Amino acid sequence: MHRRTFLASTVGVTLASLAAGCQRWPSGSLVLATLTGSVPGQLVQAFQRQIQSSSGDQVSVVARDSLLELYGLLQTWHGTTQANPAPSTAPPIAAQWVTQADTWLAPAIQQELIQPITTDTLERWPQLPDTWPALVRRNAQGLPDAAGEVWGIPYRWTPLAILYDRRTLGARVAPVQGWADLLRPEWNQRLMLPNDERLVIGLALKALNLSANTLDLATIPELDAFLTQLHRQVRWYNATQSLKALIIGDAAAIVGWLDALLPVAQRYRHLTLAIPTEGTLASADLWVQPSAAPAPSPLAIDWLNFCLSDSFTEQMAIYSQGLTPWHWKAASSELPPAFQSAADLIRSLDGLAQSEFLSPLPNDAQAQYADLWQRLRTG
Repeated sequence: MHRRTFLASTVGVTLASLAAGCQRWPSGSLVLATLTGSVPGQLVQAFQRQIQSSSGDQVSVVARDSLLELYGLLQTWHGTTQANPAPSTAPPIAAQWVTQADTWLAPAIQQELIQPITTDTLERWPQLPDTWPALVRRNAQGLPDAAGEVWGIPYRWTPLAILYDRRTLGARVAPVQGWADLLRPEWNQRLMLPNDERLVIGLALKALNLSANTLDLATIPELDAFLTQLHRQVRWYNATQSLKALIIGDAAAIVGWLDALLPVAQRYRHLTLAIPTEGTLASADLWVQPSAAPAPSPLAIDWLNFCLSDSFTEQMAIYSQGLTPWHWKAASSELPPAFQSAADLIRSLDGLAQSEFLSPLPNDAQAQYADLWQRLRTG
């Protein structure tokens, strides 16, 4: 299940497809490599109009369907894929900014695929909620470090949510409010979860009112019991087919990213969304700078400033129902109109205030998570 849907347009924007590897971009242009659906085409158009008044520069957008493909571009530009030569369709030069999710930041830093970003010229950087600088300040090992350099500029985020067919619960059954509701007997063998150990164990920890970044799982005896019960509910661990399964009735409830689930809930009125009140997990889209990219031009800095502006936030809300860093822990009345008008679809937005990003784990903690996941799946 893709998290995002790209709203592409070609007005004033060069959209480089996979087959456009030999394309020459205009001299002095800004090249962006982004995840399909992460940035609505209308926002790129708006920036293009903004810069056309002072220059003839063009913005080129290279869209890829997965974060893995974008990570591959970073490797290609860095020259770390000698065993797998760059395909002829790879962009001929490194993009100035590339989309990556916060969970990909650590390996990109460790492999030296990206370089730190100077924030001195980012006008609104000091005003961002503290969560955001903390998310992207890392040491050379990619671990969070308050004294570390900035390795990514956040521009969009989405929470993990539950989408379910309320007809499977009956009219007199209380609506879903928390992660523990995934254990309801009506959903036995009818639940679909992501095939991801951090997400599944993370939501279980949130259900127990604990941090999804808990380091020592051995100190939480009730975690095994919860996960065992949850596992019995699961039909499949599969993120790519879960929406289809829910729509055709092969599943009664799924867990996925809200920005992918909300349009489906708006279309199929028997489906309801729930953001668990005890809190949820979050994923952020970041602009990272390839290690092979030159120092940012004034135009490249202007793009980052645009992505941190009120105008970007307003248009993101209109064209993609997306949340930007300025929506972090915002009151319901300050969220995009699509969220406010979906009150009958989303049971509660209170859980957004308890959102939590997944931090990289030290090796011993990683081993605990992997061992627990293996025991759960092979049980």
